[in-house]
Amino acid sequence: MKTTAKPLSACAVAAFAILHGVADGVKYRGIFINDEDWSLRPWAVKHFGAEEQIGKSAYTMIFDAMEKYGLNLVWPAMHEGGYEFVSRPENIALAGSRGITVGTSHCEPMLRNNCYLGRADKKKWSWLGNRDFIKDYWQWAVDRYATNNVMWTIGMRGIHDGRMRDGKTNAERIAVLEDVFAEQLAMLEKAGAGSAPRLFVPYKEVLPVFNAGLKVPEGTTIMWVNDNFGYVRRLGGPKCENHGGGIYWHVSYYGRPHGYIHLYTTPPAFMWYELVAKCWNNGVKDVWMVNVGDVFQAELAMFALGKFASDPDSWGPDAQDKVLAAWARDFVPSPQNGEKTRDNVLVDAIVAHLDEYFNLGFIRKPEHMCVYWTKALPGEKKQELLRRYEALLAADIALEDSLPEEKRGEYFRKIGFQVRFLAHSGIIHLSGRDREYAKSVLEPLAAKWDVLEGGKWSGFWCDTLDEKEGKGQKAAFNRWASQMQWPWNEPEDIEKRNAKGERRKDYADIATSYDGKSEPKWLEAKSSVPANGGEWKEVKGLGVSGRALALLPVKPGVGEGASLSYYIGEEEAGKLVLQFLPDFALWPGLKLRVAVAFEGKGGAPVIVEVPKSDSNLNEKDPVRAKAVQDNFIRVKLDIPEGAKAFTIKALDPGVVIDKVGVLP
Repeated sequence: MKTTAKPLSACAVAAFAILHGVADGVKYRGIFINDEDWSLRPWAVKHFGAEEQIGKSAYTMIFDAMEKYGLNLVWPAMHEGGYEFVSRPENIALAGSRGITVGTSHCEPMLRNNCYLGRADKKKWSWLGNRDFIKDYWQWAVDRYATNNVMWTIGMRGIHDGRMRDGKTNAERIAVLEDVFAEQLAMLEKAGAGSAPRLFVPYKEVLPVFNAGLKVPEGTTIMWVNDNFGYVRRLGGPKCENHGGGIYWHVSYYGRPHGYIHLYTTPPAFMWYELVAKCWNNGVKDVWMVNVGDVFQAELAMFALGKFASDPDSWGPDAQDKVLAAWARDFVPSPQNGEKTRDNVLVDAIVAHLDEYFNLGFIRKPEHMCVYWTKALPGEKKQELLRRYEALLAADIALEDSLPEEKRGEYFRKIGFQVRFLAHSGIIHLSGRDREYAKSVLEPLAAKWDVLEGGKWSGFWCDTLDEKEGKGQKAAFNRWASQMQWPWNEPEDIEKRNAKGERRKDYADIATSYDGKSEPKWLEAKSSVPANGGEWKEVKGLGVSGRALALLPVKPGVGEGASLSYYIGEEEAGKLVLQFLPDFALWPGLKLRVAVAFEGKGGAPVIVEVPKSDSNLNEKDPVRAKAVQDNFIRVKLDIPEGAKAFTIKALDPGVVIDKVGVLP
C-alpha cells in the first residue's frame, strides 16, 4: 500500500529552482543525518518523547533549516536505537510537502535500513545465500514509495556500515554487485520507477572494487567519496562520463583512526576547494551530499554548502571570507551603505574571528587532541598555540558582548559554544589541566546552552566529561568521552599505539606529524609564473597555514609547468621540507607530483609525489591515519651544497602546497 504523499509538483520544483538557483547549480544538495546518538537523539527524546524521538517534530525543524539554506535532499538518521525512517509514512509525506527528496546512504540500498532487521534476519544478509529474502525485503519499499519524491541507492554492503559479506576477491565482489544491480533495476522498472533518480556510492571497501572494473548501470549517478576527513579519494574521469556526478563528503565522522562528531571545525575554504575547485570543475554537478552528523552543530556547514552549490562559479580562492561575511550578517543589523559603520566592523570582526577558529580547528580538531600530540609539539609551537587558544577564548566573549542583546543567544548557539569548547580543549591539553578544571570551564558552557530560547535546545550537548570504564562507558552511549581524548582519560599505551607506523624505514623522509624538534624555517614564495592556463594561487583559510597554495583551476593538463620560486637565504640548510595537504590524485591514471629544481646545480629536477595519494588507500593506512589528524604530510629533500634558490613546478592537477621550509 502506497503512502498518501504525492510526487513534488512541477510548479513546486520550478519554485524551488528559482528560489535556490538549482537550475544553474548543483541539482541535488543535501545532508546526511548520521551518528545521531550523541546529541540529536537525546535532545529529541527529551523534547518530543521516546516514541516520536527523531520524528515529525524534529524533522520539521531540520527541514526548516534545509529550506533556509537552500538544501533539497536528505539521507535520514539511520542508527539503531531509533526506527527505520520509511517505516513511518508521515516522514516521507512531510519531506514531500517541503520539496525535499528522500534518499538513503551508501549502506541502505533501496530505501531500506538493515540495522533494524531482527537478529535472525541479519544472519541472512548474504546475496549468494538468501537473494529471495533480500529481494522481498527491498520490494517492501518499492511497493510503497515507487512514485514518491525519492532517490534510490543501489548496490549492497554488509549490515549497517559493515563490509560486503559476499566475495573474497574483487572479481567475486564485482560479480555479486553486477547481479544485484540487475535485480534492483528490474524491480524499479516493473514498479514504474525506472527513470527515478538513483545513486551508487563506492564507499570504503567498495571503491577498490569499482577501481577493479565494476560496471555500474548507465543512468546511475556515481557518488564519489572522500576518505571521511574531507579528502576526495577520486573522481570519475573520461571513463565515467555516462554516470553523471555526485560526491559524498564529511564534516562529521565516527570511526577510525579517530572520529570527530561534536564540533564543526571543517574550514569553508576546504569545502570550497574539494567540492567546487575539484568536484564541480570536473563534472560533479548532480548531487552533493554532506554528512553533518547531529545537524544543529553544523548549521554553518549547511549554509556554506547551500551557497557554494547554488552558484559554484561565483566563488573563488577568497570563498571562505565571503561566505563567513554572509553568515555573520545574520548577527548584526544590515548596513545601510558601504561605509565602515559599526555594523560593518562587527561583520569583519566575526569573519576574522571565525578564520582563526577554523584554522585552529584544522591544525587539530578537539576530538583529535591527545597527550601524544602535545608531547610531539615543538616547545615554541606549543606555546604559540596556547597563546592563540587563550586569545580566541577572550575574543569570543568580547565579541558576543558587543552584539545587539537580542542576537547574543543565537550567536552563542551557532558560533560561541563551539569556539569556546575548542579554545578550552586546547588550553586543557597544552596546559595539562585536570578533570576538575575542565569541569569548571565546560559545564557552564553546557548550562548556558540549556537555557537558550527558553530551554528549546537543552540536552543537545550532554555529559561532556563522563569517563570511559573499560571497553565501554559508565552509562548511556551519548557520552562525549567516547570521542574526546581528555588527558586524564587516555589508555596507558597511547604513545606506543600512536607511534606505530612511523618507524618504518620506507617512511624515513615522510613526516605525518610533529616530532618534538624545532619547526622548519618557513619560506615565502618570491614569484609565481603561470603556465598552460593555470597558476598557483593562495586560498584564504586553506591548510594548516591558513593560506595554502593550490594549483588552479584543478583540471588535467591545466597549469602543468606553473612554477613557484624560493630563496633559501644565507643560513645553512640541509633539508628542504615540502608540506602538502594529504590529498589524492584526481582519478586513476593521474598522479599528484611536483618537480623541484635547485638553481645552478644542473641535473634533472627531483620529482616529488605526495605520499599515499592512491585512491585505493583509506584511513587504515598508518601514514594516512596520522596525516588526516594533523592535516599535513611532509616530504624532506636533501639540499645540494651551496644551493641558495629553487623552483617548484607543477606536474599534475590537485596538488596543494601548504608550506615550504628548510631545516639545518
